[in-house]
Amino acid sequence: MSGKSIVMTITPHQANIALHVATGALALLIGALPLLTVKGSKLHRAAGRVFVAFGAIVFATAFVGIVWFTAPPPLVAAFVAASYQFASGLRALQMRTAGPGVFDATLAIAGLGACVWLDLFMGPGTASWTPAIGYSTIGYVAVVAVYDLSRLAWRETWRRGAWRLDHGLKLTGAYFAMASAGVGNIFRDAQPWIRPMFAAHAPVCVVLHDEPGRY
Repeated sequence: MSGKSIVMTITPHQANIALHVATGALALLIGALPLLTVKGSKLHRAAGRVFVAFGAIVFATAFVGIVWFTAPPPLVAAFVAASYQFASGLRALQMRTAGPGVFDATLAIAGLGACVWLDLFMGPGTASWTPAIGYSTIGYVAVVAVYDLSRLAWRETWRRGAWRLDHGLKLTGAYFAMASAGVGNIFRDAQPWIRPMFAAHAPVCVVLHDEPGRY
C-alpha cells in the first residue's frame, strides 16, 4: 500500500486521537520533572513551561473529541477535572501578586456549571467509564471550584503564601488526572484502582523537594 493511500485512510477522528495520545505521553514524561525537582528552580520552571505547552494541546484535542465525536459523560467529567485544575493552577501562578479577581470567580462559576450539567446528563456511561467515576469526579471539581470562589474573601492571606500550594496542588492534580485517564484507557480492567492510586501519591509530589523561598 502506498504512503498516499495510508494517509487517505486516516480519519479526522483518528488523527485527533493520535495527536492527543502523542502529546499526552510527552506531557506525562516531561511533567514528572516539575513534580520531582526543587520548586522554583530553573529546571522546574523550564520543564513546567514545556509541560504546559503539551498539556494545552492535550486539552485542545480532548475538547475537539468531546464536541465533534462521541464521548461518555464520565470521560467528559475527567476532562473537566483535568482542564479546570490545569487552568486554575496556572492562574494561581499568574495572579500571585494581584490575587484572585473577577476572571477567577467567573472560571470557578463555569466549573460549577459544568458539574451541574454533567450531573443532569450523566447517563449510564460505559463499562470502563462508569457513572461512579463521573459523579465522584464532578464532586471533586465542585469542591475545588467552591474553594476558588472563597479566595475572594481572604485574598491578602492567599497572596502571602497560599498561592504556592494552590499552584502546586492543582497542577499536580491535573497531571495525575491526565495519567489516570490515559492509563485507564489502556488498562481498562484495572481502571477502578487507578484513580485512588494516583490520588494517594499526588500530595507527596507537591511537598517533595519543596523550597517555597525559591519561587
